[in-house]
This record gives sequence, structure tokens and C-alpha cells, in this order.
Amino acid sequence: MEIMKPLTVMILATGLMGLLGLIVVDEFMMANAHGGALDANVIELLQMAITGIVGIVAGYLSGSSSSSKGKGCNNPDCKC
Repeated sequence: MEIMKPLTVMILATGLMGLLGLIVVDEFMMANAHGGALDANVIELLQMAITGIVGIVAGYLSGSSSSSKGKGCNNPDCKC
């Protein structure tokens, strides 16, 4: 059961990166075929999605750290 949380985070992050890769390739192919520039909305979507991936991974790492399990960080000056 301990493997479910890391596996879920890995599947979410990998799936989202795969979807983003598909969007990027499709957008570049469309721009190349029509001789135009990339759409600004697609660039904004990519920026927001990458922020989401960072948030997913950061949330997992902060949730699986030792300080969240009540052990503390062993720093006497820290108030965690």
C-alpha cells in the first residue's frame, strides 16, 4: 500500500507531460503547415500546466517528508 501514493503521483505527472508533448507537437505541426506563428493561448496553457506538474511533485515531496510524520527536523531553532 505504500507504493500507491508514489505510483499515483508518477502516473499523474507522466500522463500530464505526455499530453503536453502531444499538444506541443500538434501545435508545431499546425503552425508549420499553415506558415503561421504559435498561438499565444497554447503557450499560456503550457506554462500553466508545467506549473501544475511542479505543484503535484512539490505537494508529494512535502507530504512524504519526515517532518510531516511528526519526527521534526532536529533543528532546535526551527518551530516545525
